[in-house]
Amino acid sequence: MKLARSKLSRPALPAIIWVPALVILAATIAVFTLRTGESDASEPADGSGRLYEIDELRQPVHWHADFAVFIRGEQFNFDTPEFVSKEGEEKNPWVHIHEPRSTVVHAHREQTTWNEFLTSIAFKLTDTSLTLPGGEVLSNSDKEQLKFFVNGVKVDTLMFQDILDLNQVLITYGPESVEEVLQTQWPLVTDEACIPSGLCKDRGLPTDETCGKGSTTCTG
Repeated sequence: MKLARSKLSRPALPAIIWVPALVILAATIAVFTLRTGESDASEPADGSGRLYEIDELRQPVHWHADFAVFIRGEQFNFDTPEFVSKEGEEKNPWVHIHEPRSTVVHAHREQTTWNEFLTSIAFKLTDTSLTLPGGEVLSNSDKEQLKFFVNGVKVDTLMFQDILDLNQVLITYGPESVEEVLQTQWPLVTDEACIPSGLCKDRGLPTDETCGKGSTTCTG
């Protein structure tokens, strides 16, 4: 008489196979969670501010970039307490603007994006819309479009582009063509980032700048 084969007799996979597999799976999930959560880290659900733990993974830098935002032909004014950070009271310690240059962004961590900066001052940016601090949403339509320019070149997206030293960036929304933007708006993007970065000392010393490179008024 043949005995029925017990299901329990099937040999288990050796630990040398499944233990490393579990480790790899856990690491993959952790990295994916970290990367997908990075864009939301600047804007916690409770509105309490930046989740800074993730920034410890990014190398310290001290970079500066010029920027401007135009809405229907009018340049947006960032020279107000709502947007300009005070020493020790930065909107985000790793990316902010300071007096006297409200058109110059200070970045203190590698891989700091324009989306991270804008989120820290209550904007919300996507590839097709810009939400202003007051809640108005400017979305692409047949008549008006959101456009991005980096160093005078139109780009399709800006959200996750890194803020790099001496870059010039323009965000514009309205009916203007690319040619019109380059003729009327682009010339108004400042080129002052070199001053706090210490690369045009004939125009001013970075140590005299608020949060300038080499100054004692800012860390990072």
